[in-house]
Amino acid sequence: MAKSKKQPEVIIHNFVAKHMHEVNRSHVFTDRKKNAKRGYSKHKQGRYSDDYRPSCFSFAA
Repeated sequence: MAKSKKQPEVIIHNFVAKHMHEVNRSHVFTDRKKNAKRGYSKHKQGRYSDDYRPSCFSFAA
């Protein structure tokens, strides 16, 4: 009987496939509806007064 040849190990050259097990994990997401009821908003509105805005963004009627 002839000896069977060993298959060479597969080398992954794909960067995404190489690191997918480190990045693609399950996460716990925050409930946006509950946060909205508590008054949380992601982007704060009205932080700057109109004095600091450039003249092209001031909408005077």
